[in-house]
Amino acid sequence: MPSFQNPFRKTSGGVDLPATDNDAAESVPDLVDDESGEWLAYELHAMASETRRMLAQLLLADEVVHSWQGTTLLAHESVEEHVDALLEEVEAATNPDLDPAKPQVAFEMEGWSSELQAVLSERLSQVAVPHEFDEGDLVCHEEDEEQVELVIEDLLARAADDGLEELEGLEVNELLSAMFEAVDRLRRDGNDAQGVKRSVEHGRRLAGVATPFGFPASAWAAIREQCESLADMLEAEDSDEDDIHDLAARLRDTLVRMI
Repeated sequence: MPSFQNPFRKTSGGVDLPATDNDAAESVPDLVDDESGEWLAYELHAMASETRRMLAQLLLADEVVHSWQGTTLLAHESVEEHVDALLEEVEAATNPDLDPAKPQVAFEMEGWSSELQAVLSERLSQVAVPHEFDEGDLVCHEEDEEQVELVIEDLLARAADDGLEELEGLEVNELLSAMFEAVDRLRRDGNDAQGVKRSVEHGRRLAGVATPFGFPASAWAAIREQCESLADMLEAEDSDEDDIHDLAARLRDTLVRMI
């Protein structure tokens, strides 16, 4: 787990804390006195929001010193065991056992590495889908079959992103906003020099960005494809202006729902 130097140093006027955006962790009850130790960063962006909310409530109830930076939990190393125990508790609470009375289906996992299976199990736990592995097959309730298929599809699509640029949070939003502004200019005027330049620049970059957390892999793949197609059309000498206008308009409509 990554760690970093204590950012919560006491000052004469109090304590400097990073801003939090989690309603359940608006305050920190007390600070540890051991400033020589490290603060641990628990990256919980892949955890379901309801599970994070449950964790935040347990941390406050147990008066565990912590804070939040977005979906990243910050805790001093002196309470690491306590935090780990609470993480196990919320994960167990959101991953119920299979009900033998319900119809079940099995997914063959042939070709899946143990690491990828572990990630799949974690993702299913995050969306509270009961499951287990039986002789190499993934078993779940028949009623959850569609949900499992969506998780598998998304996971495999993300695995295919290996080697692409990874962006998070604000970086993703800034790039999407810049692309939206560029294609909006292009939609209004296909000869807008800045619109053309920025659509190619931002479109090429977006086409090489891995699926960020919080975005469906299929939707992100469609955006990458549209960005690359638009950049190709703008750089080609024989592209039809109406085709460019139509693609820019469609891409704009897609981006406006994401930013």
